Amino acid sequence: MSDPFFYDQWQNHTLSYDLKRYNFPKLVLELIQELYPKTSSLDQIHNFVPSKNIVTICEHVQKSFSQKKFMILFDEFAQEYLAPKVNGKKYLIKRLPTLNCVIPNQAKLIKRLPFHQGIFYSNGRGMATQWMPLTKTFGTNSMYIANLEDSRKLTRKVIKDKLNLQDFEKECLKVCTPVEKEPGEVHLFTQEHIHGNVNNETSVTRCALDWHILIEDEEYGWRAPGGFFRMPGDYQQSVYEDYSEKKFITYFGNNTDYDKNIPGHFQILMMEKYCKDKSIHHNGIIVENEGLHWLPILEHYIEQKTNIVMCSIKSLPDNKERRRELLDKALCNNVQIHFANEYCRLKDKKDLEKINIYADFGYMKKGEKWWKA
Repeated sequence: MSDPFFYDQWQNHTLSYDLKRYNFPKLVLELIQELYPKTSSLDQIHNFVPSKNIVTICEHVQKSFSQKKFMILFDEFAQEYLAPKVNGKKYLIKRLPTLNCVIPNQAKLIKRLPFHQGIFYSNGRGMATQWMPLTKTFGTNSMYIANLEDSRKLTRKVIKDKLNLQDFEKECLKVCTPVEKEPGEVHLFTQEHIHGNVNNETSVTRCALDWHILIEDEEYGWRAPGGFFRMPGDYQQSVYEDYSEKKFITYFGNNTDYDKNIPGHFQILMMEKYCKDKSIHHNGIIVENEGLHWLPILEHYIEQKTNIVMCSIKSLPDNKERRRELLDKALCNNVQIHFANEYCRLKDKKDLEKINIYADFGYMKKGEKWWKA
């Protein structure tokens, strides 16, 4: 984040919230009990769930967060507690908050999270992190984190000296301390804060939700607006529609700043998953001619009134005027364009407004990283 105001708000600070109103520990436990009914408490998950299936329950919870009732809950939490911290700017919310469960002696199973900063994971500096413990966190079961100044110094050192992982983590342990929190508290930090886990030597499992907001006009890295992030009130992902009578093709491009860096088979996998999730049958894959940034093949199928599934909103032309020209033409021809990464589609003018917001919300990269400047 480039605005100093935001750094002040997410500077390893604690946010306290109404646990009765937003009882995430209870909600997550109930979701886990859908798979393992005998699970009595989150901090004892390791006694009820086989260690090999910890990933399964985390994925189940994350997928469940695509339900509208959960999206609304996160929207309301953000409006009440996070909106006052963004200085009047708009923000997007992480589409699927992540559940992390750290069982006792997790390093034995090669499940320990190495130390890192969010930028190393392709996160943009415009992302603010909410780390929300669902169990009491203390000592080695918690996340360890450094302050911003130490994080920046150590980042410069690890890059300059090309430290191996062991030496890097030794340096991390000199400046990082455990986050000690209770349910009802959230730890706030930025993508530049170095953090990670040590081996959990306590007798209890630590569970926490990890989610972010993206600030308007800031940097998002590879976490694209509309895909990794959604607007408050955008619940399209949870809506079922019948597409059985509609004719579709899938289309992948290679001419925009975004999709020219994504191999075709990755785009295809993303589109196929979207089609499966939405029960869309398509009649084949169409590839844009490389170097033709105005996307004439895409335009042709719009003019042929063929519905289209494509990888991302970011696969539309980088030129805003051309992008809007193609979207307007699709509306005029009653053509639906679906965007797999963003879980949304163009069907009417309201959709068009949302697509344009996502397309223009921020910057993939906003200046040099501070250690390069």
